[in-house]
Amino acid sequence: MSDHHIEGHFPEEAEQNEIGGPVLFALMVLTFIVLLIWALG
Repeated sequence: MSDHHIEGHFPEEAEQNEIGGPVLFALMVLTFIVLLIWALG
């Protein structure tokens, strides 16, 4: 029962952990593109 209570108590943290990877990767790609455009321009 305690495990179920913990899982139900922190649903947002689980979602953030799942989304964190792709979001971080997307930010890195966008940063690389911006730096590339700045370097070429």
